[in-house]
Amino acid sequence: MAKTTGIMAGWLIVSANEAKKGHGFVIEDGKIVEIVPNEKLMGKEGVIDAREHIVCPTFACTHTHMYETIAHGAVEPNLSLKPLLEDFWWPVVENRQTLETIRITSEYASLEHLKTGVTLINDILEAPFAEAGKRLLTEEKVLRKAGIKGVLSLESNERISTENGEVNLKENQDFILAMRETGSRDIRGTICTHTTFSCSVPFLMKAAGMARDMDEYIQIHMNEGPDEDKCCFDQYGMTTAELYKKIGFWEGGKAWANQCSCMEPVELNIMGTLGVGISTQPRSNALCNAGIAPVSDMLKNGINVGLGTDNGEGNFFENMRYLALMQMGKNYTKYALTPLQAFEIATEMGPKGLGFTDVGALRPGYSADFQILTGSAAIYLREENVVQEVFWRKEPEDIKEVYVNGELVARDGRAIHLDETRIRQEFKDCVRDFWKGQPYQLAD
Repeated sequence: MAKTTGIMAGWLIVSANEAKKGHGFVIEDGKIVEIVPNEKLMGKEGVIDAREHIVCPTFACTHTHMYETIAHGAVEPNLSLKPLLEDFWWPVVENRQTLETIRITSEYASLEHLKTGVTLINDILEAPFAEAGKRLLTEEKVLRKAGIKGVLSLESNERISTENGEVNLKENQDFILAMRETGSRDIRGTICTHTTFSCSVPFLMKAAGMARDMDEYIQIHMNEGPDEDKCCFDQYGMTTAELYKKIGFWEGGKAWANQCSCMEPVELNIMGTLGVGISTQPRSNALCNAGIAPVSDMLKNGINVGLGTDNGEGNFFENMRYLALMQMGKNYTKYALTPLQAFEIATEMGPKGLGFTDVGALRPGYSADFQILTGSAAIYLREENVVQEVFWRKEPEDIKEVYVNGELVARDGRAIHLDETRIRQEFKDCVRDFWKGQPYQLAD
């Protein structure tokens, strides 16, 4: 395959707030080095001709669980988060993960991510009884083959035992060091815990100390629905964010919180002041009885917000629209979260909050991570509306090609480096075997 040296675009979406007609860019060593008119690229070797198409940044899914794809077809109990975890997710799904289910679900989720233009993921693996020391490396191997960038971590808590939680923290620590030795930041690790109701204060402080010592991010699940804040107030007499502030959990400036669908104003103020980023999952939160996150208020507090799916798959264009529409409905105004803001959250703001300074836009110095979309539109495209056209009307089937670091990783919805036929059959068999005899899945 010829080396890609640049691209000519009909419309080049540089970022949520900048689009250029008839421009493209030059690529060197996987980076964008210059944006130029198409005429300057004509006839040059390795230049992609996408002059009939829209070229835009790829998406970042800032919170997902690839292993959760195994819950395809399962009927969850109609419970709020804490009892749902205790009665269903922990015993029935998480505790039964193996290295084999981790591999199969990671491969399947990678297919699904590339199909919808996602090339950076923040994945939290929840598999406390799978073989220690190999869990994150199993996911990493799949992502590298697929060509996907990732932040990978293992959820560490004390719901089974403090010893089990510490083993998981150690695996996060070892993985961070192993990824640093590669010399590339395309795949990184973080320290990861869970919630204030599954971790004691000493355990939370131990995890935060590890992250500070390594100058790495710490991430958590937080306030996914009203249960956690209630539990935290009942036990400690304060909100979740107030507890984290009191114990110094977020000191160090590298922190990420996932979910945050039920937040008090004081909590958003604390997180904005301390520089804690947040990933919101609008579709998942609605499906899990968890409410609608106050995203517009997060932005007003200066918080970097990212967009996730939670379940390892999903139409990211649709997810982006859920994000904006739910905020419009929640706040009774179409300006609560505009399409441009939602597009920025889905592309550049999320990665920025996770420490990626060269992902999510197509500017000089940024990674050449881009997708080529069909250029057809029912309206006359202008600089002022081309991003909104992508936001409102494009779908995964409009993606012609996906590139990471200037290398082709997907074409017409199919991954270039993965055996899709094998993966989909293995995944189907895995789901069937995993749920055989369980009351949560319909029988064949």
